Amino acid sequence: MSIGGRKIEKMMRNTTFNGANVFMSRNLVPPEIFDSLHDILKDNGADVFLCCDPSRNGPDDYHIISSRDHEKFDDLRGRGCKLLGPQCVFSCAKEHIVLPKQGFTCCLAMDGVKILTSGFEVEEKVEIGKLVTAMGGLLQTKASSDVSFVIVKNVLARKYKWALNNLKKPIVSESWLHHCWKEHRVVPYGSYKVLPFSGLTISVTQVPLG
Repeated sequence: MSIGGRKIEKMMRNTTFNGANVFMSRNLVPPEIFDSLHDILKDNGADVFLCCDPSRNGPDDYHIISSRDHEKFDDLRGRGCKLLGPQCVFSCAKEHIVLPKQGFTCCLAMDGVKILTSGFEVEEKVEIGKLVTAMGGLLQTKASSDVSFVIVKNVLARKYKWALNNLKKPIVSESWLHHCWKEHRVVPYGSYKVLPFSGLTISVTQVPLG
């Protein structure tokens, strides 16, 4: 590549976050990554403000927060602020993609991943949906052949048999999703497969013990 070509490539790379107003406070971002995160944002064209200003909730305003467990998370979300996890910013910079505009994006671990759930109460499904979308994934509301993973409570779930017989995709427990969340990646699902008798109560009578 010529020198001119490298300059053009650098210019394109450095405009990835153009137009974004990013607010980051030392109270919300871990100190060990604060400086590197600040540099990544500036190098990619974002306007960075070293403070937390909940009143800034416009279409191009973003707030960096360490996790959804932070004490300020609910307050910022309640004010309509778009929140980003540090891992999300690093991934967007690496892949040269714009910052996501949904409510909260922790990382892009599940970008392109479609999840179907079955057997959960409404509140449980809402919580699963929050984790999936926060990792860049999509929670499917209807069964379809393009689903990537099926998360079921147990084998009594309504869509379990359909997934087992027709989908031929991994059927996993909710623990798999929480492990993905903890690791910021799609972890191997082998040890999280839903076993054939999961959720069943089996009674055995008149069977010799010997």
